[in-house]
Amino acid sequence: MIRYTLIRTLWIFIILFIVVSLNFILLRVAPEYPPPDPDQRDIYYERQRGDGFVTRVTLLEEVEEDAERMEEIREHGRELAGVAHFDDRNGTMWVYEDVPIMQQYASWMTNILTEWNWGYSTRIQVNVPVFDVLVSRIPVTVQLNLIALFFYIPIGFTLGIIAALKKNSTTDNAISTLVMIGISVPNFVVMSILVLFFGYTLGWLPTQFPASDIVGIIQLTAVVLPVLALASNPIAHLTRMTRAELTEVLTSDFLLLARTKGLTRPQAVVRHAMRNSMVPLVPGIIFSFVGLLSGSVVIEQIYSIPGTGRIFVRAMQEDDYNLVLGVTAFYTIISLFAVLLVDLSYGIVDPRIRMGARK
Repeated sequence: MIRYTLIRTLWIFIILFIVVSLNFILLRVAPEYPPPDPDQRDIYYERQRGDGFVTRVTLLEEVEEDAERMEEIREHGRELAGVAHFDDRNGTMWVYEDVPIMQQYASWMTNILTEWNWGYSTRIQVNVPVFDVLVSRIPVTVQLNLIALFFYIPIGFTLGIIAALKKNSTTDNAISTLVMIGISVPNFVVMSILVLFFGYTLGWLPTQFPASDIVGIIQLTAVVLPVLALASNPIAHLTRMTRAELTEVLTSDFLLLARTKGLTRPQAVVRHAMRNSMVPLVPGIIFSFVGLLSGSVVIEQIYSIPGTGRIFVRAMQEDDYNLVLGVTAFYTIISLFAVLLVDLSYGIVDPRIRMGARK
């Protein structure tokens, strides 16, 4: 098991390396959108030059005070800089030129490995390190999704067990109907309905996530609607899976043997049926955390939650490529480690399963 875990962890870093490398190359060849403010743009390009992505090329040491000559020089400026840069103090004009893409990649990888430098934001928080932008938002996203995870697990299990024990009854049919609705309706639709009803119509809960400087009970009540929206679809899936697995186990021979040996039905279900049903359920629960993260991207946008999902959408809309790359790396890491936990959970739930064991 230890050997298998080490090998899988190594593969996680290999896949992460491939994903972020491809993203970097694709984003670097895309059109660049530096900060619009001239002062911020100068700072941005100087940092780009310090990171090894561009070089500064001097066009003229002394520029004549002639409008036509200035326009001619601007036409020869690279599109990366937008316009040539002119220093009034010494009469120098220069442009920034891209270095070869592979040289940029080598510099970028060196910056990450030696300085943990993922670049700087160009639009969302201009000239602020990408890692600093994400650090303030990752806790909000993780906290919200963990609350939703621990909220839907007991509800999904309970509804699934009730439906399996009362198969083909009115209760089972009612639960199955709710499950079909929960699976069919996307969580962003559920979120919109909840905000409209509980926020605007009844006024019981906030209509958007409060700012961090606002203290009080509103910080707790503001979590209710996004958690309900995030948990609606996972509750339906977990209920359906639990009902299906438990129904199959309840008709097995070993459970009938347990009943004949004197165990009551609740004892047989808890001691034997549920344990065998957990083998496919636990991995699904762990991997559902990735689904919650992806679903929270839209939820955070709707409810104005200052998490990684909202910042990712803004970065995509405003062409903040460095920030897009940082958020993509975060979601990739979460997804890859979730897959590893899913594989390891099989051996924890059922000790007879040994991942990576030799034949």
